[in-house]
Amino acid sequence: MNFLELQVTLSFCSVFLLRMLGMFMILPILSKYGMLLDGANKFLIGLAIGIYGIAQVIFQIPFGILSDKFGRKKIILLGLFVFFIGNIISANIHSIWGFIIGRFLQGSGAISGVCMAFLSDLIREEHRVKSIAAIGASFAISFLISIISGPLIVQFFGFFSIFWISVLLSIICMLIVYFFIPYSKKNISQKKNVCYSCNEGLTFILNKVFFRSYLGIFFLHFLLMINFMIIPNQLEISGFSLNNHWKIYLGTISISFIILFFFIFYCKYKYILENIIEICILFILSSEVIFLTAQNNLLFLIISLQIFFISFNFLEVFLPSNLSKHSLNNYKGRIMSIYSTSQFLGIFFGGIFSGWLYSFLNISQIFLFEIFIILLWLNFSFFCKK
Repeated sequence: MNFLELQVTLSFCSVFLLRMLGMFMILPILSKYGMLLDGANKFLIGLAIGIYGIAQVIFQIPFGILSDKFGRKKIILLGLFVFFIGNIISANIHSIWGFIIGRFLQGSGAISGVCMAFLSDLIREEHRVKSIAAIGASFAISFLISIISGPLIVQFFGFFSIFWISVLLSIICMLIVYFFIPYSKKNISQKKNVCYSCNEGLTFILNKVFFRSYLGIFFLHFLLMINFMIIPNQLEISGFSLNNHWKIYLGTISISFIILFFFIFYCKYKYILENIIEICILFILSSEVIFLTAQNNLLFLIISLQIFFISFNFLEVFLPSNLSKHSLNNYKGRIMSIYSTSQFLGIFFGGIFSGWLYSFLNISQIFLFEIFIILLWLNFSFFCKK
């Protein structure tokens, strides 16, 4: 990578890391502390988790279209400002419905797809997988910091302090984008350069190669939301207090990150690289089977969590890289925005389903439901690949 590419990669890594902290910090504590909000119940807690995703779903594609027309940097700054407003509202309203409204506004700053498209604009193809891997690593680091710090921050400073921290971090993100990420002329589509009609463009955007990634990121985050509704409680039942969960997350996510790093830079086996998505799905399936068969055994819970995080981090890197290899500049903003829309659809439905299922199913039945979803995902992935 040259200096500009390294600067752009590190800047986007910082933006993704800081922006996602506010979202991830509530995951390990919301099922417990969220019940203290006025009017809260399990279903509304699930809605509070998932409403961020539906806001992202509503605004990802419009933001992507606007970025193709007006430039990525302006739209990214607009999205960060909306995220900033959502954090302020979340920090000041202490009822479950006020919290849900704040979370919705947080999600309305839907810039993930625009950021990934902008990254593809500025990074040469031969270095793009490394840049996307770095973004995936920033997600993992953000998740790790959040899981460790969330319970500690709430314990010492209160639940709503998370959102005041997010307000500060969103300001830092806007400064990073404004001062450290350059404008790019590549991302402004000119009509004379568009080689597809509207119908041809739609066919291109929704072809099976891309649909494989859209479905993959949807199912991945759907399962993540359900797991984080039930796994913290399972760890507590197994004798591990909530305040010590960060130790497990620190170990498992760090190991998964190390494995991902060595795989990206040293794996040369073509068969594994071509089938990495399906291999990771099979590993996620095995992790859920272990969850099902050893719910209250702490050792097996940690093993299954480790397998899940390894697969999760691999897919966070290879699903978007599958898109960037085939995208055209004229449609890149839209393609990456559809991808991010699929991701946040998974967050929304995962949050809603987790609260709904947890209100009338037992733990074993929820894990069986997840196994069914994974088998469905695996079949879809093979079909789209063919």
